[in-house]
Amino acid sequence: MEEGEEVVWLQPPMEVDAGWWAGGGKTEDERPLKVQFSEPAKHFTDAAPIGNGRLGAMVWGGVASETLQLNHDTLWTGVPGNYTDPNAPAVLSKVRELVDNGQYSEASLAAFGLFGHPTEVYQPLGDINLNFGDSDDAYMAYERELDLTTATVSVKYTLGDVEFTREHFSSNPHQVLVTKISANKSGCLSFTVYLDSKLHHHSSANSANQIIMEGSCPGKRIPPTGNDSENPSGIKFSAILELQIGGDDRKVQVLNDRKLKVDGSDWAVLLLAASSSFEGPFTKPSDSKKDPTSACLNTLSSVRNLSYSQLLAYHLDDYQNLFNRVTLQLSKVSSDALGEKRLAFLNQIPIQNSPASDCGVSGLIKLNSSKIDSSAKLMDGTFKSTAERVKSFKDDEDPSLVELLFHYGRYLLISCSRPGTQVANLQGIWNKDIEPAWEYALS
Repeated sequence: MEEGEEVVWLQPPMEVDAGWWAGGGKTEDERPLKVQFSEPAKHFTDAAPIGNGRLGAMVWGGVASETLQLNHDTLWTGVPGNYTDPNAPAVLSKVRELVDNGQYSEASLAAFGLFGHPTEVYQPLGDINLNFGDSDDAYMAYERELDLTTATVSVKYTLGDVEFTREHFSSNPHQVLVTKISANKSGCLSFTVYLDSKLHHHSSANSANQIIMEGSCPGKRIPPTGNDSENPSGIKFSAILELQIGGDDRKVQVLNDRKLKVDGSDWAVLLLAASSSFEGPFTKPSDSKKDPTSACLNTLSSVRNLSYSQLLAYHLDDYQNLFNRVTLQLSKVSSDALGEKRLAFLNQIPIQNSPASDCGVSGLIKLNSSKIDSSAKLMDGTFKSTAERVKSFKDDEDPSLVELLFHYGRYLLISCSRPGTQVANLQGIWNKDIEPAWEYALS
């Protein structure tokens, strides 16, 4: 522990805690901080989120086909303007009058007039679509997991005697989404990849193993009827996917001018960069001087000579510098025993004043206790998905699931907002809909 750091115990250490500290904060039965799935996602909320604060994706983990739903934090409908509702003062006066007269129900109904026009909304960027041509019914030993300690998503499954692995992360240091696909037998990896979007767009593939998608957001959430000149130009965007493959008999070809088809590869690395013409809340998209396509090409050029291992190492160093600031261990203790221990502990707490400059917080706070019988039945080698753990929580009150939830919240916040990006909102940077359900939370 560095000079000036302080450890605050929230309950007294028990005998087995000595082993936890001696082991550097690890115990033999400690569950890894992983959100685990036993099958591919069937719904958006089953997919696994990754993000670097600006560029996010939801990984579905399908076998015959894989989808990575993409988001960029600056893609919104609308343009800068005066969104003041001129009728609001009159509505407010009416609401106040009704309240003064005790007509509260009527006042609540009248207050809906203060909502103004529909807000502009956050937009999806698009999808990376991967088709492997395998049957969804033929795979075995399927595993999909989101590792909170590394901010990576992995998918593994077996087809026949070949094991396939996919690894995904979104790099903040290099501003690219990275996917590695591999097989444990040479020449067994074949697939087709293309980009798509629900927004107005155009995509094309080229002989440089790139797919370029360019498009724009609506200038207004609800397009005007009649004169098209009333519909302003919206934020423009670009996403470029670059493909790298390895293997003695590998080959890649362009299909239908917009898809890349890989055959006989040992491994493949997909790098995706995305950018927009957004230059701030007061610059109209039509006045923007930013070229999102050039920005994407520059980003990819900066990482082209880096290996997958190097990109992963930079990503881990950046992410873990934030994530590893906090540890949490909870014990499974009966309420009566916990009450007795808390009372005994409170009688022994020495009062220490923190310097005013510390705002009452000094050094590192470690929340710790042991996990007596925390999940021995889960550590017998039998896989149990996180969804199954949630269902069984009412019976076993597994404290490691609470730890996982705590760190999952931290992971999401780190992944959806970083210095220089847009602020985090209720839905983070992950959204699949043109008309998202959380419109007021996103505004």
